[in-house]
Amino acid sequence: MSSPTTPPSAEEIVATPAVDGDLNAEMRRAAKPFSRATLVLAGLVVLAVAFGGGAWTHAAFGSTSSSTPTRPAATQGTQGTQGGQQAGGFRGGRGTTGTVDRVEGTTVYVKTAQGTEVKVSTSDSTTVGVTQQAKLSDLKPGSTVVVQGQAGEDGSVTAQAITQEAAR
Repeated sequence: MSSPTTPPSAEEIVATPAVDGDLNAEMRRAAKPFSRATLVLAGLVVLAVAFGGGAWTHAAFGSTSSSTPTRPAATQGTQGTQGGQQAGGFRGGRGTTGTVDRVEGTTVYVKTAQGTEVKVSTSDSTTVGVTQQAKLSDLKPGSTVVVQGQAGEDGSVTAQAITQEAAR
């Protein structure tokens, strides 16, 4: 061998082993670029992304219809937040209850017990009942109605059905 001050010759470099220890162990370490902890963390990230994506998908496209129909009988004569209602309507944006303030064309304005005015949009497929099948023109100011439909972001409701309660 050469002295520590002189660089090794080409023959000495070729003659010395490239790896100190077991070459097979070095090759196995080089073949595994990710440790077990890295793989576990990557799996947790994938699960979190899948959960978040599922929650977003449900919120964006999930069914808002209930398997049980809404119960107009349970809401007759009720005002305020009774019967699972929130101020201005049913939970989940399913409609509203109040008195008819006015009817303008195909739009009904309903005043809730809290005094909030809710704009109710109707269409040709909206059913209107006043103890019997009726038309929008049959709704009169001061009558109490139950509106079933989808609430918009602005608080207005697109009605699927409007039921006028019987006078007391």
